[in-house]
Amino acid sequence: MSSPQAVHTRRAGGIAIVVVLFALLVAVLAAAPALAAPAKVVSGDTNLTIPIAQVTALTARSVALLNTSPVSFRFQWNNGVSWWFEAPMASDGTFDYAAKKGTLYHDGGLRFVNVATNATLRMGGLRFLAYGPASFALSAAVGVAPATRANVLIATNAPKFTKQGKTIKIDGVQFKLTDAGALAIKTALGVDLSTTTLFADTDLQFKIK
Repeated sequence: MSSPQAVHTRRAGGIAIVVVLFALLVAVLAAAPALAAPAKVVSGDTNLTIPIAQVTALTARSVALLNTSPVSFRFQWNNGVSWWFEAPMASDGTFDYAAKKGTLYHDGGLRFVNVATNATLRMGGLRFLAYGPASFALSAAVGVAPATRANVLIATNAPKFTKQGKTIKIDGVQFKLTDAGALAIKTALGVDLSTTTLFADTDLQFKIK
């Protein structure tokens, strides 16, 4: 049978080991680099190019895609007509470059118009959602008040990311129309659009704080 002194000695030794291990844990945690918080986005632009094949598909169905200010719109004539939209970013977005995750808010929006019937579908409050290096969506408030927010475009390709100082670029996000986006267009305009072909080749450039 152990003596009281031996039991006391073992307990003291056990406590000392726990104290040492706790001190080591504290030291390791203190030395570990802190996880970087998402940086605030202060300005930027998202450029959506609607390629000639999609322009042809839209116009064949009497559908025009138009801008809502301050989103701007112009034609590109390189190798055929394509449509180009520039959507300015609002300053309340965030982005984590290491994780390639963030939410980029935009001012203005887009409008789908059936020029044969004058039916219109508005998509405002655009948000670029980055879920990771190869998972993206474009969210919009669809319709008029009370509008319903939905992911209208989706991409799963791996675009090119670059960072120089406080400026971040994302080049080549290959957006396709989602089922929700196609249903909204079908409901509002009476037009079926494909969800399997490239809808918008998208580039982004923005500055973080």
